[in-house]
Amino acid sequence: MPNHGVELIDGIPVTLKGNEMYAFQPGQHPDAPPSKRIKLGTYDTTTKRALWDNTEEMKKWIEEYQAGLAPRSRK
Repeated sequence: MPNHGVELIDGIPVTLKGNEMYAFQPGQHPDAPPSKRIKLGTYDTTTKRALWDNTEEMKKWIEEYQAGLAPRSRK
């Protein structure tokens, strides 16, 4: 599980700033300037619904994140 301050939304680790979701990036301070963060979308805390952005930067980050997941298997 990622560090404190990171939420799992739809199985994806994100940091929340207000109602905006940003990509979790290991080693990056949660208060990094917006120019250094990748915005993934918005999250409504009252309805618990995420609205994902449809930008190239977001799609690229999601693809890289999913490619980095190692399949788990039992031996």
